[in-house]
Amino acid sequence: MIRRTGPHFAAVLAYAREYAAAPYACEDVQAACKRFLADLEDPRWDFDGELPEFLIVTIETLFVHQQGEDLDALPLRNRPFLLQPWQLFVCYNLGGFYLPGTRIRRFQEAFLMLARKNGKTPFATALTWAFGLWYADSGSKIKTVAGSLQQNMEGFGFLRYNLHRLGLTQREDPIHGFRELDSSLGHSYSGRVGEHGSIDFQALAYKPDIFDAFNANIIHLDELELYRNSTPYSRLKDATIAYGNRLILATTTAGDDGTGFCSQRMSYCSKVVRGQIRGADADRIFVFIARAPQDDRGEVDYLNPLVQRMANPSWGVTVRPEEIMAAALQAQNDPQTRKEFLSRRLNVFVASLRAYFDLDLFRASDRQYSWTMEELARLPVRWYGGSDLARLHDLTAACLAGEYKDVLIIIPHCWFPITAAAEKADRDQIPLFGWMDDGWLDMSNDRSTNLAEPVAWYRKMRSLGFKITQVGHDRKFAPEYMELMKHAGFRIVDQPQLHYLKSQGFRHIEKKVLNGQLYYCHAEPFEYCAGNIFAVEKEDDVVVYDKIEPTNRIDVFDASVFAATRLLIHSGRASDVDRWLKPEKKEA
Repeated sequence: MIRRTGPHFAAVLAYAREYAAAPYACEDVQAACKRFLADLEDPRWDFDGELPEFLIVTIETLFVHQQGEDLDALPLRNRPFLLQPWQLFVCYNLGGFYLPGTRIRRFQEAFLMLARKNGKTPFATALTWAFGLWYADSGSKIKTVAGSLQQNMEGFGFLRYNLHRLGLTQREDPIHGFRELDSSLGHSYSGRVGEHGSIDFQALAYKPDIFDAFNANIIHLDELELYRNSTPYSRLKDATIAYGNRLILATTTAGDDGTGFCSQRMSYCSKVVRGQIRGADADRIFVFIARAPQDDRGEVDYLNPLVQRMANPSWGVTVRPEEIMAAALQAQNDPQTRKEFLSRRLNVFVASLRAYFDLDLFRASDRQYSWTMEELARLPVRWYGGSDLARLHDLTAACLAGEYKDVLIIIPHCWFPITAAAEKADRDQIPLFGWMDDGWLDMSNDRSTNLAEPVAWYRKMRSLGFKITQVGHDRKFAPEYMELMKHAGFRIVDQPQLHYLKSQGFRHIEKKVLNGQLYYCHAEPFEYCAGNIFAVEKEDDVVVYDKIEPTNRIDVFDASVFAATRLLIHSGRASDVDRWLKPEKKEA
């Protein structure tokens, strides 16, 4: 039910209708607009424009620009902070929808992701302050956190400039002004609002360990791509549970960690706004993601002005089209600047600068095939296994590798002790529970690696019809596992972890990826581990590889390398070095 609208509702409605099908709007923005139009007619929500209008009027009358120039190079300083259509759209979504018959707002989390220089930090600062004023009678407590204090001071400095300009601090008004703390001891504003209300605004350093003690109704997490894990988000979200009307606002631009917390959060929120994920949690999250589209191989048509505009909703206002095109041409001519351009100006997650593989090539190859497990088991293929066992309580992985009509097929599986899973998943940003839900991981009840579980998996695969010819493993690691495999009837081969040997399997996987001949059953654990590979090419085509960061995992990829190496050696396609080492004579 629509209770009332306001003078800006017509502009918001026009924006939603235009961008729901505009060729210069990306799919996520189109989905957000379609969602808004559908929600207006949805009986599950009441709609009231009073709060959105308050937010808009407060921002536009209280705040002015602190710095910058317009497109004609005229100073913006002290000009009113007039909201653009996409910002009006955000205000109307966050403040307009309510649970039926209540004053409880529907959207209590928001994810805003757009390219740099679109004004998201000052807008988010002004928006959270306006929300704080609206809920001042409840004792508003606003916390802002960024990946670095320097970044967080951008928003705080914007607020400070405007409060001083209006004479709203104790420096100008000792009796009624807001108390200001802006020193090495902290950065905050606090004071009374009206007869009974109060507001407390704090800009915090990135220290997740101290977030447990906080209490807040409005949280702003800025530059989410710099967050190392989900800890600050989860802890600050928990700080709002005392309030019925709360807001956790995350703003970000894409980065170069395609497997990190921000990337995973973006993927989840994108599915929410597109309607691919439904439920109570999804209904509470507002999503606005403006990014350049990618084709099946992950390529971006970055010289196309329409594509450039998709990632920049402030196109032609704070974003200069000619500047974006000039940067695009530079990225074309100077490849070393391309990743930075794609991530910062077109809002596309790219692989880490240290990552060896381009995951988009993996995905493009994998998408070409769709064999089920039952179909794979019936193929006339010799399968080869490889295992990477955790020494104590970490990720254990096993893979089967086989080739059918020049396509390298990899079937992975992994295990993790359940006692350490929650801590590791949160601290190191490993989506263990998602892998378990998808069937690629089993949680071991033991505190450490249970070597019988990989053996049981190989037996299960054999019972399904997979003809497992050999399984490679380094005897130095877990000799008892080799004994268990031998007693289970598998031909286990001692395969030392020498760079000359592993390079064979590594190069074979690399070649198949480049040729579009790799199928890994759409398994996310394999894709995740491949994205964490840092490799150095040595003489004689030897590759030495390791994980990019200590908290990353590459175990599933390592197991696939063992399996691919065994496939090459047994099929006679390995190098003379492998034949000289004669690993076949080390069979147990």
